[in-house]
Amino acid sequence: MSLFRLCSLLLATAQLAACQSPHSPTTTAMLPAFQTEKFRLSARPGSADGYPSTIMEGRFINSAGGSFPLPWGHTLNSSWSGSGVGWAVGEEMQAVPDSLELRWFSYTEDKFYEGHFLLPQERIYHLLKQGYWNAETKQQETYSSFTVSVAPTGGVYVWLDGTNTVFIGRYQAREIEFDFASFIPMADRAEVVREGREPLSPEVKHEMATGTLSTKKWDAYLKTYPWKLAFSQPLTLTEFGVGYVNAEKLSAPLTPDMAAYAQLVLAPSAKPVPSYAMLYVAGAYGRKKLFKVDTFDEHETMDAFQTLHAKYPNEVLTLFIDTNEQLTKAVLSLRVGKHVIPLPKSPVELFDL
Repeated sequence: MSLFRLCSLLLATAQLAACQSPHSPTTTAMLPAFQTEKFRLSARPGSADGYPSTIMEGRFINSAGGSFPLPWGHTLNSSWSGSGVGWAVGEEMQAVPDSLELRWFSYTEDKFYEGHFLLPQERIYHLLKQGYWNAETKQQETYSSFTVSVAPTGGVYVWLDGTNTVFIGRYQAREIEFDFASFIPMADRAEVVREGREPLSPEVKHEMATGTLSTKKWDAYLKTYPWKLAFSQPLTLTEFGVGYVNAEKLSAPLTPDMAAYAQLVLAPSAKPVPSYAMLYVAGAYGRKKLFKVDTFDEHETMDAFQTLHAKYPNEVLTLFIDTNEQLTKAVLSLRVGKHVIPLPKSPVELFDL
């Protein structure tokens, strides 16, 4: 077993160091409902793809001083939108957290980071109360977990997850000095870092060599643009699933009102750049189709949104699907008025339903 894996294993079995809660004991009867009502919640960690990190400590804290953990001790090297690492937190229900405490080590930078971040507690409460509609079970359901991902130079990103995923906020941690032996006992720091950096890509190594590591890439994902979806002929959007580059996804309607659900993409609104789409449509003569874009080409699509928005900052952009009458062919473009940017690297597949 390599030293790097051994060290990760040692850390994974270590217990979370105790830390003083920033809250003084509070009688729950004194708190409003958004601070006291409980939900079944857990959390999972993530790290920017290609920039390995290990979460050392993490917890979500509520207004009464209670908390539940963000899994720690795992070496994360991918999944900015969340890894498969998760811990069961038992049957105990959790109050909506008002803050997040976090400490981690970045192998890419050979640095420790930590922070205590205030969360939009009331907004999270309303998201949990509203939830979304499960059309199969005919029941209202809600979100079940948080995802926390870290990025180079101390970026922290938080989502609320379920069938849908909602971005909660972007935070900035501070670099700290920390005893490496408290992180991984009896380990050689230089050797651990060297092994942690072995899988780094040439692009990441170039950033390290030139001192250009930053959160610019992930922060760009968060930008929203005023845009809508449109088809070249009359079609009824009956169901859809859309993912965005900021790792949000919209798969379930918020209420049983399917018409209002469709307007979330058919009507102009501020949304991030899409990353995938599954569009179920009904056309003339009873035709029913699935228009599917497995993966939007990130560079092509983001460049198109940035270009058109820069030229027409006050105009609504249209993600346009041009299809023939038989619904056997379709191509994508982004447009404003007569200005059209084709998106040939994001092919549309069509399937009969």
